[in-house]
Amino acid sequence: MKYLYFCIISTLYRKIDLTKMNKLYLFIYYSIVSHLPSRQTPIIGNLCNMLRVLCCKHIFAYTGQCINIEPNVYFGKGSTLKIGNFSGLGKNCRIQNFDISIGDYVMMAHDVQFIGGGHNYENTNLPMAKQGVLGRSKLIIGNDVWIGARATILGNVKTIGQGAIIGAGSVVTKPIPDYAIVAGNPARIIKYRIIP
Repeated sequence: MKYLYFCIISTLYRKIDLTKMNKLYLFIYYSIVSHLPSRQTPIIGNLCNMLRVLCCKHIFAYTGQCINIEPNVYFGKGSTLKIGNFSGLGKNCRIQNFDISIGDYVMMAHDVQFIGGGHNYENTNLPMAKQGVLGRSKLIIGNDVWIGARATILGNVKTIGQGAIIGAGSVVTKPIPDYAIVAGNPARIIKYRIIP
């Protein structure tokens, strides 16, 4: 019986184009699942998070164990996003023009924005709108990172080091070293969690 079940499932998977399946999961995620209540909602919160995670497992490049995806997270197609074990994307998080690899135990508060890419602007004889756009930005977030509410990470940031803390409302414009605590606009190192 198990063999028959396996044969039926494997045959179905071979016949279904995976890009169509990704589009289906994206449609389900953005039209229904992303609008379900937060994980903290009594009784149904964990179920809602499980549905969001289930969709994201089929969308993201990699998902670790016990991840948390809060409501209204936007990640575009999400096919290059990697999220490690026990990490989460906070409510209203927005990932735009970024290929992100998130480590393990990363905490993210609400309204965090990752704004990558940008516009070319060097030629002053040509309107900026006609100069084209920059490619996608790449970012690696280390393990055990805490990103505060409404923090903004811009496209020229390539790494957020292990154990770093980003204060609420910070605008991060440069890479953050390991165990640094940063805050402000632009974000500056306030101190280190441990002596480097």
